[in-house]
Amino acid sequence: MKVYQIFVDRFSTDNAQKDARLALKTSKTWMGGNLNGVISKLGYIKNMGFDAVWLTPIFSASDYHGYSTMDFYSIDRHFGSNEIFKKLVDKAHSIGLKVILDFVANHVSYKHPFFVSALNNQRSPYRKWFVFDRKNNYMSFLGFKGLPKLNTKNNDVINYLTEVALFWINNFGIDGYRLDHAIGPSLEFWRHFTESCKKADKNFVFLPEIWLSGIDPNYVDTLWFLEGETKKNAFLEIFRSNAGKTWDEINDAKAEELAMKTFDKLFKTPLDFSSNLAIRKLKLDLLEKRRKKGFVFADNHDMQRISWILHGETDSVIKELGKAENSVIYYGTEVWLSQKQDFSKLTNFKDTECRRFMVWKRDNDSKINKFKMAFLGY
Repeated sequence: MKVYQIFVDRFSTDNAQKDARLALKTSKTWMGGNLNGVISKLGYIKNMGFDAVWLTPIFSASDYHGYSTMDFYSIDRHFGSNEIFKKLVDKAHSIGLKVILDFVANHVSYKHPFFVSALNNQRSPYRKWFVFDRKNNYMSFLGFKGLPKLNTKNNDVINYLTEVALFWINNFGIDGYRLDHAIGPSLEFWRHFTESCKKADKNFVFLPEIWLSGIDPNYVDTLWFLEGETKKNAFLEIFRSNAGKTWDEINDAKAEELAMKTFDKLFKTPLDFSSNLAIRKLKLDLLEKRRKKGFVFADNHDMQRISWILHGETDSVIKELGKAENSVIYYGTEVWLSQKQDFSKLTNFKDTECRRFMVWKRDNDSKINKFKMAFLGY
């Protein structure tokens, strides 16, 4: 399966003039990309040879990127509505494209009403939905206090998130979930979640994010897939050896390789960060041994763009991704969309550099044809 990843807020506003004004710009907040914009470009995506689109989170959230959920049952007003999303799914299916949603099960926004209730009232019915200590401090996503961690060892949380997942499958006909920070929630939760989704649709697709290299050792206790002290200690050694390094500087992918043994069995098709490291270092010979089930990719919304790293010379990488049984291409790679600076040198909001607005130009045709030749092998 060939998947095209769309960062919804940075893709298209469904207005050519607005898109032209926003091209290559970036921001710390919403820029105007929406679901109608995605709908208008589905034919374009299909024509490049893709089988599916993966949308970054579109549920109501407190930030433009969507990874800070406020309401799991509604589409964020910046992107559209539940009705517009249903239109998107139906249009995608009509031309042979699957739709994969980004699902964040590990955490929510600190503004989420369940968390606000739990934080301010120790007798709240949602108190046990999160993890507090006696001083009212709470566990969060890798130390980001704006993203409190959900207690996915709690049966009420497990059932709630599973019901949410089934809501979008049963009522909208989506085809898969990309699972953000899949190493965070408990394995008990994931077993229940995956079994339920597969019962609803036996062909349902999962793209779990298994990204461990470079994690601060202080947050190992937030990674609940690590059941037992032996596993924790093994990963602690790896985290300490990589502490302070950026993803591009890390010299090995031992953490991902170890974690894959667990997630291969559970999901069958994880996002393959081990191959990603090889791609970004241009060790393309290693990709001859690429995974047969995992999804390989060159970059995504959290990494410096491959076109920036390779100065636009991405043909060899695109060719290898085209050969893979399952691969993901980040929006804009087909037209060499890049950055304006190295974000490893920035202090705050680094990732806005790799989230610049899509460039829709008439002179893109030659670049797209070159991309198709490499990706589709003709």
